[in-house]
Amino acid sequence: MAPPPPPPSLVDRLLAERVLFPLLGVVLLGSLLFMGLRPKRYGAAADFDLPTVGADGELAPERVHLQALRGSPVLLDFWATWCAPCRVELPILASLHRRFGPRGLRVIGVNVDEGGPSLVPSFRQRFGLDYVMVYDVQGQASRAFNVQGLPTLVLVDKQGEVRLRHAGTASEEELTRAIEPLL
Repeated sequence: MAPPPPPPSLVDRLLAERVLFPLLGVVLLGSLLFMGLRPKRYGAAADFDLPTVGADGELAPERVHLQALRGSPVLLDFWATWCAPCRVELPILASLHRRFGPRGLRVIGVNVDEGGPSLVPSFRQRFGLDYVMVYDVQGQASRAFNVQGLPTLVLVDKQGEVRLRHAGTASEEELTRAIEPLL
């Protein structure tokens, strides 16, 4: 006569009762959610000093120095006039500027058109953009923020730390959730 089989292990029992895989799924999903909800730390924002784009499309004598904006959250938008996703995002940024500007948010459009800033005024008028536009003449800011594609958004907190880096078009709701805690 054969000896009785050994009692099933805990793993065998959990597999037989179809508990192990759902349990592992819940643990994995919980871990991913926890990691996704943690605030991301990108480090200190790179500094730049860029000329503003005047109403005539020429570079104005006024300059924007990012470090001088400490104390206010800053949303940088790297964009170009030829970029279709940028055009989708411009009205969102205009809305955010109107909504959060009075509460301290500074929206800065960083134009990277290779042909110069001459097309910026027509875009400002067409999309109702009343926030500051600068021109990244030598690609200084684009390199400093490692801009790989357009549009790219960078949200900097009051202390000069990057809190959000987003390549591609972002929704107004997504940006609102990122901005509100920084005001």
